[in-house]
Amino acid sequence: MAEENISKLELRKSFLEFYEKTRKTATEHPEFKLGQNNYRLLSKNGKEASRVFNFMTKIYGLITDLERTHTFIRRFPIKDYYEENDIDQLDFIKYHYEVFIHKVHTLLEVKKLWLNDFYEIGLKEKDCNWNNLKTYNKIQNSPAKTIIDSYYESFKHIIEFRHLNTHRAFFKDSKKDDLKSDLFIYNGFKKYGVEVGKENRKMRPKFIVDYQIKEYRKEKLEYIKNGIEVAKTYSEYFITIIQTELFDKLMKKTA
Repeated sequence: MAEENISKLELRKSFLEFYEKTRKTATEHPEFKLGQNNYRLLSKNGKEASRVFNFMTKIYGLITDLERTHTFIRRFPIKDYYEENDIDQLDFIKYHYEVFIHKVHTLLEVKKLWLNDFYEIGLKEKDCNWNNLKTYNKIQNSPAKTIIDSYYESFKHIIEFRHLNTHRAFFKDSKKDDLKSDLFIYNGFKKYGVEVGKENRKMRPKFIVDYQIKEYRKEKLEYIKNGIEVAKTYSEYFITIIQTELFDKLMKKTA
């Protein structure tokens, strides 16, 4: 495992050095203009390295977004302000969990777009779906195909949930819904200065509701944490495959 990590780090370093070298060449071009898009001045290798770099930063940016959902859910800051604006702890968790499921799906979509670009397949973005992409020999022969298939299988339930959430405004969470009804009573009554009835306090006291929300948050955090680790693992393998194939291609050109 240690050797794999060293190899991955060395590969990333080699790529970044190559990327910087190609950019330096562009800055020395007589038509280079500071503060403008100088992509056209890059060599063919430089343009390819630039596209790889851009997709790599998108992948890492999405991983960061996933990690932020975990950070947000861990705390419910400025509680009074949120509750004054009808946002309770469960609303806060739900919102950031929805961000999580959407970013999980976006990671998959960006990887498909990257394969389309890297292998110069030429599909339009709207046609860049897996049924179209996987028929091409360049993808069939790349281990990147296995990463895409495995990523989808690992997150299939989340991706299907995301589709329902996006297209049908569906969000089903029985535990949250159960807690929400009691939290609504306590927060709603407090907002309007109404005392919570004795029967409600008996059925589920406020301290029990608070404890169960705390446990619910822990469960969600653990679930998201595991999901992030899986997404990061697949993403690192994917980037490694692309960068390895890039260097292989460059070596063949110079051979």
